Amino acid sequence: MKNDITVGLDYSHNNMLTLEASSYADFTQFLFTSAYKLGKIEAGFYSLDKVKIYNAIIMSIPKNINLDPREIEVLEEYVRKGGSLLIVGSRGGEHTNRTNINELTRFFGFEFINDEINDSVNYVNMQKRPLISNSNIISHYISENVHRIVLSSACSIGTLKLSKEEEKNVKVEVIVRGGLNCWRNRFDGKQWVEEDCPKVPMLVTSEYHSGQVAAFGTLSIFSSLGREYGFSAFDNDIIIANILRWLTLDISHEGKVITVDLQRDLFHWGQLIVKQKRWENLSDIINVSLKYFKDNYKTIMKELETVQHDMYQRKQEKKRKIKEPEEEEIISLLPKRKKEDLDSIISAIENISGEKYERTITGDSEDFKEENEEKVQVNADLVGDLPEDLNSLTVKELKIYCKANDINVPPKARKADIIKIIQYVLGAD
Repeated sequence: MKNDITVGLDYSHNNMLTLEASSYADFTQFLFTSAYKLGKIEAGFYSLDKVKIYNAIIMSIPKNINLDPREIEVLEEYVRKGGSLLIVGSRGGEHTNRTNINELTRFFGFEFINDEINDSVNYVNMQKRPLISNSNIISHYISENVHRIVLSSACSIGTLKLSKEEEKNVKVEVIVRGGLNCWRNRFDGKQWVEEDCPKVPMLVTSEYHSGQVAAFGTLSIFSSLGREYGFSAFDNDIIIANILRWLTLDISHEGKVITVDLQRDLFHWGQLIVKQKRWENLSDIINVSLKYFKDNYKTIMKELETVQHDMYQRKQEKKRKIKEPEEEEIISLLPKRKKEDLDSIISAIENISGEKYERTITGDSEDFKEENEEKVQVNADLVGDLPEDLNSLTVKELKIYCKANDINVPPKARKADIIKIIQYVLGAD
């Protein structure tokens, strides 16, 4: 870290966050060991020259006192011209602390809400200590290596709707939100009311003209008294360290060294553009590209989703076209079974189960045709005289003869019985 970074703490508005307070000893120790030069702002914010000596200013919410209009003017100008500001709120917002802090924060596109956030499911010992995990923390420099934090006795933050003209110079981003089970006590101007508030903003950043602001609604995150919710709890110390680095270091210019795998054709194209357009290096092109992607994220993602959907539909149609002939080919490969084979299978099932099943199988058309041709041939052979020895005929041939000559035979008649019936009808017996 640079050794010339100066951080000023507001001492002029009954602020609770001070270097001498034993309840914030861990945070104070962190500031000293991080090599920040620390200063106390005890005369208020009436002179821009006296304020701009600080790389960043930490202002905990004023207690029972208002910011002077001149102070608000100076702080707004300080940030607009490149200064950095960390504003720390407290439960109940302006109403409970009896101050006018929102007259300043509205310049930066947000305000502290008069409420106290609770969580009915994810909390540490008490519902007023919401435990916030990765799913509610967006990817940002401030959230790097942050997995879980606890924001105890916190008010929420409301983001303001900005005009298109204001959006050119003010960019507010919600970094941390409450969970789906959050609820709050909110002062509606007359009384305190309980209401659900899922995904409520808890920590925001604002890029205001040339400066930047970070804000959240709890002093407890700096506490040394509560190990389960204070500075040393979970990743609370990491997110505070990240916030101060983001406010005091020129992140946009210093950046971070990382390894990126680029497609070969894109790499060569980028190198060519660097030479032709005299860019500093390829990193500049990558940073511009990412900045454009970030600023137009929703539009770009919508276009990509449309392209992906069209590609998916084309793939599905192609699969259907391929599948139809494949099914036909598979069906043609299925073995053809004769009726006798199927009869054998059914008979085996009957033997195992002890039940009888009605045969309704006709077999393949070709087999059925062959069987009919065979019957026709047998009928033709039996139209004339019968052989002297009827026992030489099969039961099937005897039944066919009987049917052809209108001789009634019981369905389950035995061969000997059929022969007797035929001999009786023909007068041979």
